[in-house]
Amino acid sequence: MTGRGTIPTGRLIRCAGFCLAFAAVLYASIAAGLSSAADTSLIFVGEDISTLTIASRRAERPEDAPAVALVVTGEELEKAGTMTLGEALDRLPGFYILPRHSGSIPYLRGVPNSVLFLYDSVHLTSDGTKAVHPLDQELSLAPVKRVEVIRGPGSVLWGPDAFAGIVNVVPKRGRDVNGLEMRAYGGTGEGEAGATAVWGRNAGLWEALVSVSARSLREWADRYNVARLAGPDGRPVPPMERIGFGTIGRSEYLDAVVNFSWQDWLRISGRWTEAHRKYVFEDSPADLRWGAESLKPMRYIRMELEKAFGSSDLRLNAYYNEMDCKEEELGLTPRNQKNHITYAELLYDRELWGASAMLTMGASYRYNRIRGAEIAKSYPPDFFEPGNILFLPRRQQTNFSTSMASLFGQLKRHWNHWDAWLGFRVDDHSQYDSRFSPNLGVIWSPNSVWNMKLLYGTAYRTPYARQLAGREDLEPEQVQNASACVTWRSVPSVTVAAMAFWNQIRHQTRKDPYYGGLSDPGSQNIYGLELEAGWQINPALKLWANATAFSHDGDDEVYTYHVYILENGNWVLKPWASWEIPFETGPETMLNAGVLWNPTGWLDVSLSAGYHTSWNYYYSKGRLEETVPSNWIFDMTVTARDIFTRNLDIQCSVKNLLDRRFDGRGTYGPVDSPPFMAYLGLKWHY
Repeated sequence: MTGRGTIPTGRLIRCAGFCLAFAAVLYASIAAGLSSAADTSLIFVGEDISTLTIASRRAERPEDAPAVALVVTGEELEKAGTMTLGEALDRLPGFYILPRHSGSIPYLRGVPNSVLFLYDSVHLTSDGTKAVHPLDQELSLAPVKRVEVIRGPGSVLWGPDAFAGIVNVVPKRGRDVNGLEMRAYGGTGEGEAGATAVWGRNAGLWEALVSVSARSLREWADRYNVARLAGPDGRPVPPMERIGFGTIGRSEYLDAVVNFSWQDWLRISGRWTEAHRKYVFEDSPADLRWGAESLKPMRYIRMELEKAFGSSDLRLNAYYNEMDCKEEELGLTPRNQKNHITYAELLYDRELWGASAMLTMGASYRYNRIRGAEIAKSYPPDFFEPGNILFLPRRQQTNFSTSMASLFGQLKRHWNHWDAWLGFRVDDHSQYDSRFSPNLGVIWSPNSVWNMKLLYGTAYRTPYARQLAGREDLEPEQVQNASACVTWRSVPSVTVAAMAFWNQIRHQTRKDPYYGGLSDPGSQNIYGLELEAGWQINPALKLWANATAFSHDGDDEVYTYHVYILENGNWVLKPWASWEIPFETGPETMLNAGVLWNPTGWLDVSLSAGYHTSWNYYYSKGRLEETVPSNWIFDMTVTARDIFTRNLDIQCSVKNLLDRRFDGRGTYGPVDSPPFMAYLGLKWHY
């Protein structure tokens, strides 16, 4: 990787990638003349082309769902050249994905780390940590059939952590492949490379799918100037031996998915991932950079049984999920955390009033065993001083277990042009107060053109491990949400949607990245508006756009760090440092727009642009303020199908086409934003 200035070689690579894409488009245009291919699969992100399952725990159209919902299909992801889940979400209204070397952070409607991530309905979360975000290379999109998204709280049917929204990644089944798909790609810049094999079979009574994906890359910021603080013996090294210049190694990712079903009443699925990530932390005020690495294997196995009884349906869903985390930096003792989750639920659905209503009732139980949960830590740069020859940063970890029993239900009724629903959930958690979460709403569809929704719901999220360890009767963070959504659809050419929302957050708490401490509980009010539009100009050309704007008011984040001080022969816990910073929301205005073009039957072109306004953040314990500037990012993807031989596709994808560089928000201060990157991929289907 080059620095902020671009060397001629990098310029040549970018120009070559752009010229290749432009030449392919030009050639296709000449070959096609003025004709247009009748490929009506071109869609804009969020259009209703597939069903949704996470709003009611049953398949339904997004406009009929009791939530602000949308679906992004695997076909859309592929045509747009999407490489990661974070990239896909960053194009959606309400979302802002903050890229970081140690792992991207999701913001939804101004609230960070507020999305419940599911994979095949399995929770990718734990009472031990809130930092489970499969937004980068650890999640392969090759076996993904669709991504279901809800903007707004969803605790009624999904429990804690469905705070500002839900994202469910739905993998393909055997019928979606029914053969063998093989992919391989290579990228410029950091030398990223990957390969995937997906096999699926539909044999009538049974179907199965197996997918294996592997990736390797070097992060875009890979140089360090501090080598270590501790030696092989675990003791501090002399100050002169701490300095060391070098480059981190390559990160490697492996993602395997398997599922099997028998006659649609038995479904078994599993996922196994290995994510060995190497990255650089940067303390900007001191110009210190040091390497770190994390190893985060994750695995689950899930079983679902379903039996229909006339107008009723009974489902048993159970899974076992393991999430391990090992982090290491500066030669210090590695931090290990293990989470073992056992979950089971029983769902009962029944049609009422002549199939005009659906009642869903459920009960669930979750047991979570956490080993090595981090509840406090030291900040490494505090120990870089030459005078320090005795002390090393420490982490305080603990073991604990939690359990939660839940009852929940939802009743949805249809009358002519109206739908209404009412839902509730009661969670009895071993470590914090029992929670009651209601939701309700109405949908009015006077004709096929208009659709209007009014929604109210509440949600909460699990307290941090520091609060859970040895504590009871806690008050977790809670959000109340009210939304109003209007959709106008002139089938099939134009769709316009507008939604206003209000989030009220209570007992809001954030974690300090320096010492692992927590801010004092506070409150926030967030008011916003989201807009979406799509225009099918002709069968071969589609335009899409969305915009998000919001404002907020509320308490600042107040942090206090305590240390033990010896007074009169006794160790007394007293405040040592305190700071106050404004609540961080990310950018308050975001725009996304794009073009999907199918000039011939064998060529697809996708061009998208994303914009966000500038936003401020604080670091160095609140002493320094920095700004992430406003910026436009352009991406372009060209896909040619059946090249040279049948079922062989070639794709050229360019990210950050104009190489717009700026300082982003890192853990301990400003860091470089992702640079220009180009990818060339092959896909073969047998």
